[in-house]
Amino acid sequence: MNVVYGPVRSWRLGRSIGIDPISVEPKVCTFNCIYCQLGSKGIVTDTRSLFVKEQAVGEQLAALLRRKKGGVVVTFSGTGEPTLASNLIEMVEVVSDLTDFPVGILTNSSLFHNPEIREAMKLFDFIVAKLDAACEGTYQRVNRPHPSIGFRIVLENIEIMRKEFEGDFCLQIMFIKENMRDVDGLVEICDRIEPDLVFLNTPLRPSMTRPLGKKEMRSISKSFARSRCKMVYDVECEHDWGTTKR
Repeated sequence: MNVVYGPVRSWRLGRSIGIDPISVEPKVCTFNCIYCQLGSKGIVTDTRSLFVKEQAVGEQLAALLRRKKGGVVVTFSGTGEPTLASNLIEMVEVVSDLTDFPVGILTNSSLFHNPEIREAMKLFDFIVAKLDAACEGTYQRVNRPHPSIGFRIVLENIEIMRKEFEGDFCLQIMFIKENMRDVDGLVEICDRIEPDLVFLNTPLRPSMTRPLGKKEMRSISKSFARSRCKMVYDVECEHDWGTTKR
């Protein structure tokens, strides 16, 4: 399995080189979301481990950069929750030494309470943080987290991270029928947190959960009128990533 891949076209980020700091099958994550494109099999844990050595990241990224020109961002994501990688800081440092592209992370926000994770986040130019629920019940049904990670601690630490982080802080919400009742609550949370950008998503990739249609998503988008939003059915995102921090 390749640790470094792409560049790929992302509706959220534009042209992106991907870094998968987990790179194992089945997935290793703090959640087991009902819509996960990787399926329901895998390890649900809150324990950080070494999955991929940072040297491998550097070697693969250097090789990719030699072969393929161009790009917009480098994004940490992949087969599980990237903040579970215990050498995340070292990986980001290696990437930053090899390229001037803005470096970001797609995270489910579940480990922001960990001081080591918060230190790692300071190295990124942008964060895309997941928030799919406005209450504990929906959070448990949709995200199916590790038992140690409750909704309140996730939400509180998203708010802390938003205040601490100097780069572009984005929220991503995956909408399915199971969390439609939380729209108003999520709007209130976004109004309070004031992220730089809100990504309104629904699972268009293969998933055990059916996506919402364009009409439903456009209706949801109108509810977030006070936030700067990008919706999955719209055209590719145009944003100068990392300018806030730089």
